[in-house]
Amino acid sequence: MYKRILIVVDQREASRAALNEGLRLASARDGEVTFLTALPRFPLPLADAPYHDAGTQRDFDLAAKANADKLLAAARAAADKAQVMSRGIAWSGEDEVAGIVEAAQRHRCELIVVASEGRNAVMRLLTGSVIPGLITASPIPVLVCKVTASSQPTDREPVVPLRPRAARKRASSSAPRAQAR
Repeated sequence: MYKRILIVVDQREASRAALNEGLRLASARDGEVTFLTALPRFPLPLADAPYHDAGTQRDFDLAAKANADKLLAAARAAADKAQVMSRGIAWSGEDEVAGIVEAAQRHRCELIVVASEGRNAVMRLLTGSVIPGLITASPIPVLVCKVTASSQPTDREPVVPLRPRAARKRASSSAPRAQAR
């Protein structure tokens, strides 16, 4: 169960919660992870918006790719430290939800892990969060991780692997049963 996990990483501090939880799950299940980060789109100038010089599209794309590579390298270093096999993908496109689901399906992932900053549903919709879209569109289960004190890395392992089914059967069959009167 959940041996292949896709973890969405980005620049936000909340992303660390998804990274830590996804690595805990993968480590406990002897699984592997795929890290995915979305490359930002080149900002188009709007007539009523204040002017912001983003440079040329080529310069913007090179800087975005370099930033994504640095982010993925840090995530892979955390996976190496947790002794979890990993790979990194920098994705670019119009629809982030479709891109995340497509990447998860392509890599045969059984779980998608994303981070939430704890905002309510209306704020997530207004700020462009992918979480509502993932929850409704993904055929793959989605785990939404929130930043809490427990999402910080610790030395203890909070996720315990389940016992094999045969061991559970033996344990339950040897237990005394209550007799009905």
